Amino acid sequence: MRILISIGFFTLSLCGFAQQANNFISLRSKGDIPTDFTTLSTDKYKTDAAENKDGDLDNDFFLSTRFFMDELLLSGTVLFNDPVTNYLNKVAQYVLRNEPGLLKELRFYVLKSNTPNAFSTDQGIILFTTGLMAQLENEAQLAYIICHEISHYTEKHVRNEYVENQNIKKGRGEYRQLSYNERISKMSVYSKEKELDADQKGIDIYLKSEYSVEEIFSGFEVLLYSYLPFEDIKFDSTFFNTEHLIIPGALFPDTVNEITQEIDYDDVGHTHPNIEKRIDAAFDYLGDDKAIGDKKFVISEEEFLLMRDLARFENINIYLAQREYGHALYSIYLLKRKFPNNRFLDLAMVKAFYGLTKYKNNSRYNEVTEKVAKVEGESYVLHCFLKNVSREQLNVISFRHAYDMMNKYPGDKIFKDYSDDLKRELALKSNIDPDDFKAMSFDSHKETTTETIKTFDIEDSIRKVEASDLSKYEKIRLKKELKALGEVNVISTTDKEFYLYSLHDIVKNGDFIKELKEIKKEQEAIEEAEALERENVKYSIFKTSEHLGIDKVVVVDPLYENYKLNENRNHLKSEDKKLGLTDIYTQDYKKLDLETDLVDSKNLLKSDVDEYNDLGLLMQWLSEIVAHDEIDMIASNRDQMNDLSNKYGTSHFLFSGIFAYKERTQMKNAHWYGIMLVYTIPLVVIDLLIVHNYFEIVALSVDASTDKIEFVQSTEVNLKSIDGIMKAYVYDVLYQLSSEPKSKK
Repeated sequence: MRILISIGFFTLSLCGFAQQANNFISLRSKGDIPTDFTTLSTDKYKTDAAENKDGDLDNDFFLSTRFFMDELLLSGTVLFNDPVTNYLNKVAQYVLRNEPGLLKELRFYVLKSNTPNAFSTDQGIILFTTGLMAQLENEAQLAYIICHEISHYTEKHVRNEYVENQNIKKGRGEYRQLSYNERISKMSVYSKEKELDADQKGIDIYLKSEYSVEEIFSGFEVLLYSYLPFEDIKFDSTFFNTEHLIIPGALFPDTVNEITQEIDYDDVGHTHPNIEKRIDAAFDYLGDDKAIGDKKFVISEEEFLLMRDLARFENINIYLAQREYGHALYSIYLLKRKFPNNRFLDLAMVKAFYGLTKYKNNSRYNEVTEKVAKVEGESYVLHCFLKNVSREQLNVISFRHAYDMMNKYPGDKIFKDYSDDLKRELALKSNIDPDDFKAMSFDSHKETTTETIKTFDIEDSIRKVEASDLSKYEKIRLKKELKALGEVNVISTTDKEFYLYSLHDIVKNGDFIKELKEIKKEQEAIEEAEALERENVKYSIFKTSEHLGIDKVVVVDPLYENYKLNENRNHLKSEDKKLGLTDIYTQDYKKLDLETDLVDSKNLLKSDVDEYNDLGLLMQWLSEIVAHDEIDMIASNRDQMNDLSNKYGTSHFLFSGIFAYKERTQMKNAHWYGIMLVYTIPLVVIDLLIVHNYFEIVALSVDASTDKIEFVQSTEVNLKSIDGIMKAYVYDVLYQLSSEPKSKK
């Protein structure tokens, strides 16, 4: 009975995982926030530095590693207690089942990143990226990489490498006589030695499991080709075709760029030895030892495959936010084979085409498309098509997919948002005259064209041209055109105009063409009004309002950075001042009619997991909007941001930071003149020795309902950043965001 109950619970959990894949939005952390995230960096530094017994390690090691790691942990991109991380921990617990003491020292998390990677820290934190999880073929490969990373921790490679690199940089001991380039080379060699050591120590741990030794070597091959998509499947040129949209196959190349990576690639300058060296070293180390295991899966094959799918889904979110639309589309193509009617994939395809269209229409297309010469494998076909697609073709393809998905998911507002905006692009920026759209399908057009050619007497027409009074050159041109009509590839001359027939079902009712023309007419009226308003402002004696009229704003993780004279960051002071800055932003400014809420990484309690997830979403959203710059477009996570706006009761989010600096006056001509006059030398020396303090406050407010930056301010202040002065400038920012002050109402 106990076994049956366990099987029942396991089956239910798998059903839950499958449901999560079908209704995927994004991977989110759950449960209590671990102390790795809630403990202040200063406290970690002080504790670890005080307990340090390694005389070779200096305080800078603990300062740099603790603060750097915490910036990553508090970015909102590190996952805990989610399904993928929970599965990762199950595998880790299994390989360390006989070493409970070591297991307690380690914490395993998943990092949202498309870069296939895993790394460990001297603190016992081991991170695996979604990019790596998406590439793996089985659980055994994951288990070996876990063992490898555990070995980095047990062998203290991070600490040892820091000490060695410090010796190399400063030319201590055996490195004293080496040139700069020789020292850099030594760093690379030392790092490779540690990787081979971790491979061997990882094998020792791995051999105690039931996993197959063969998967160590297959895992190395996975790493070799991890720069490629998670599968290398021939791209079907009909993938984007629908009932009404037919993209001619002739627009896709017939060949691909071959995969060039070799197992013995040149690893000079790399931190890791090439795969051939790692495989050879592993073979030599194993010798004739026979492992007890022969399994690819111990925990669960089904769970591994589901977790890998979730990682692959998440990577599409990352591709979209990072504007890598071609990579997103190829991943969608691969996943659609398993999930043909998945809402997330349908929406992701709309978002990818939308992003490409916006950048194409704003003459920034090269920013978001790959250099096809560098693309290897089967995805080359897709990237080549995207690189060569015309503005007219892309606008129609994008609108067609958005329109169809809007009808497939009626009432789902986000699809309508994309469809409506792409209709505007079609009307205003596609370079297509609405009257050119045809109320006939492309197939029907091709059949009609072919039939016309068949009934057309080409030879008779050529004879008539030859007998005409046309010039020699006109006869040559016309005869070439007539002969081309008789060739099979005549249809290819119309292939490029497939887009004019791709909306035939929408065009038939007549309203669509009118809508496009009306959009253009309304936009022209708006532009005329704006031009007139700008002209009137030139002569207006009235000042515009200093207030944006916002009732509530969410202050997002205000930043404070303090820099020393040597331009190095003062980590301790930066964190201390940041804590004070959050207090300044959340004070009750009674004269301002503005409510503030705070989402802050340094004030998280263990129960604040929702706020932690919000931080990750907000930072990803901001990064994407800043990258779009002046392109007016919907952010890829607009649907999630709508939920966040409803949660906080406002669509306005304020991102701000204070950067405090110290510097001495630079030597100028006036100082040289002062030195020449002996009696002014003391004044010159004093001026050059005085430390000048100044800080810069940067504030940026973004409206989530429009994905637009609504307020930007950057002010440099030639004063020390004491609390009173910072408060005055923070008040000024909030004042400009707010409605009229209460005293004036």
